[in-house]
Amino acid sequence: MRSKIEASAMAEVARIWAAYSVDVRASSENDEGRDGAVRLAVVLADYRPKHLAAGALGSILFIDGVPRPAIVMYPKTIDAVVSSATVVGLHDRQLTTEFRDVIVGRVFGRALAHEIGHYLLRSRNHSHEGLMRALQSAPDLVGQDRRLFALSADQVTRLHSVLTHITGADNPS
Repeated sequence: MRSKIEASAMAEVARIWAAYSVDVRASSENDEGRDGAVRLAVVLADYRPKHLAAGALGSILFIDGVPRPAIVMYPKTIDAVVSSATVVGLHDRQLTTEFRDVIVGRVFGRALAHEIGHYLLRSRNHSHEGLMRALQSAPDLVGQDRRLFALSADQVTRLHSVLTHITGADNPS
């Protein structure tokens, strides 16, 4: 993944989760970790498995109702979303490489934030709107309005309950 795409993706996922006092950042194998930190692996796969929905941009495996700490992302599917969308009135071929990388990173970050949501909420469930919606439209994914990727009040309550449990902290920030 090109560094501009990765930086854009991490900025997007961090901004989405910051609204809930969840600090998301990339780490390396040399990191010693932080107190209460949850470590998730993110793997890039060339192709989406056939058993997943056609529009799936990422996935997380649940075993016996518990999410595994590994998220699989499908960059080719994400790239296809960006290729099919119009961004600020421009079609894919009209975008500069640098701007396109920012948009691909935005879509990647929003999809990754969704998968992190499955992990943190400990739920396979999807909602009818917001971050945990099963399928997001291409215009929403590439657009600037991050408010479309928010948790519901019930999901925020569940998040704080789960974070308190998994981190052992009274304040899950």
